[in-house]
Amino acid sequence: MSKSAFVLYILIAVHLQESLTFNASTEGQCGGYCFNALKPMLDHIAANQQRWSTCDATLLESTARQDRMESQLAALKDKLSSIEAGKEVPKVNKLENFVQIGSRFFYIEELREVNWFSGTNICRQMGGFLASPRNEEELIAIKEKLRKGRQYWLGISDLAKEGTFVSQATGDLAPLQKWSPSQPDNHGNNEHCVHLQYENFWMNDLPCTYKNYFLCEAGDG
Repeated sequence: MSKSAFVLYILIAVHLQESLTFNASTEGQCGGYCFNALKPMLDHIAANQQRWSTCDATLLESTARQDRMESQLAALKDKLSSIEAGKEVPKVNKLENFVQIGSRFFYIEELREVNWFSGTNICRQMGGFLASPRNEEELIAIKEKLRKGRQYWLGISDLAKEGTFVSQATGDLAPLQKWSPSQPDNHGNNEHCVHLQYENFWMNDLPCTYKNYFLCEAGDG
């Protein structure tokens, strides 16, 4: 039953009550008939009042439960924010496997031989580039760390333009080009990547698919 119907019932009941109490003769005339006529209506009103009270109590309980859930959610959000704010993010030390040679840091791969492109990818993953010595003094210092009889890729190539050897790290002309005698010769028109030869660790051009050890230089970042 809607509340408007309930109000209508109340008005009717009040009106009948006033009519019944208007004089004693009316009460005597109506008697049990009026009571029997009104009883179903009054019972219906009482039943609906109880139902409405139950609904109101349920609504209040649901509202209180929702308020508690919202408070708990807000508390969880605050806690999460505190955790995120105080959480320590581990820092990756890009120089962990690098050694200082002169004023810069280098990584010398001595365990595996790879082609020039694989060496490039490995150095990039470590945060650097295949190495390109900047001057002869730096090259001499690097050579002192290398194993005799091994060859090492450098970050120098003329893949973009034949005869123009550029540094992988900068994209500019390689600052130092200390070539072995009669090199570079682009033998077989297929030698475009530079390595340090095992005889004297001077520079030579080779096919980029050959496998050598390699040198990485740390990136400036």
